[in-house]
Amino acid sequence: MRIFVVKKNTLIRAAVFALLIIGAIVYTQLALSDARPVSSPTPELMPICRVDTREKAVALTIDTAFGDADYTQEILDVLDSESAKATFFVMGLWANQNAKALDAIAKSGNEIASHSMNHTRYPDLTAEEIIADANAAKKLIFDKTGFDTSIIRMPYGAFDDKTIAALQEEGYIPVKWSLDSRDWKGYDAAKIADNVLRTVKSGDIIMFQNNVAATPEALSAVILGLREQGFNIVPLSDLLLDGDAIVDATGTQRYYIE
Repeated sequence: MRIFVVKKNTLIRAAVFALLIIGAIVYTQLALSDARPVSSPTPELMPICRVDTREKAVALTIDTAFGDADYTQEILDVLDSESAKATFFVMGLWANQNAKALDAIAKSGNEIASHSMNHTRYPDLTAEEIIADANAAKKLIFDKTGFDTSIIRMPYGAFDDKTIAALQEEGYIPVKWSLDSRDWKGYDAAKIADNVLRTVKSGDIIMFQNNVAATPEALSAVILGLREQGFNIVPLSDLLLDGDAIVDATGTQRYYIE
């Protein structure tokens, strides 16, 4: 029978090594835990991001945005010259500061929808605060333009189950987008147009901003390119489905088929 003698220093080194291993495991678990999003789990309720349509059609949407730069009139001129209609998502704060531009949109024959009153992230608000903001924007748009819209795009596109449930219960139609032109990144017109035309699909809701200098030129190229690809360009309300349509987990509005 062999007897193994382990020196005291060896035991100490082994204990220290074991503590280091345990510490590394604990630290890794904590780091991974901290890296996880602190927001709520993936929402079960979705806004409309695109539409499952048999028609080869898309909707062009323009968000009114903050800042001194405003190319609304140039965008309207492009739409008019190309005989195309878009949907302008009007923010209440912008409307109060840009009465002339808002009036031009209202008189142009293009569609107006809501982009909230104060552009505050809805997930950060209570359900009551969300509805108060949405109602304020709806009233302002109606009072200033005559458009009685129930379509709303959430500020920053941010939402959670509470947001969608509150808006739907109040009769609103929450809408996001499926194709971002990324004009807000400061790209030139050719790059913006390519972002859209390279990936566009039927039923897409395409988003532009009204405060980017390159957007009017890009929009003209996009309209031409869409038509060359055989797409029909329609106001958003014409793209949305009527009746018993559902919005699935991808944000696609479709008719339910068993």
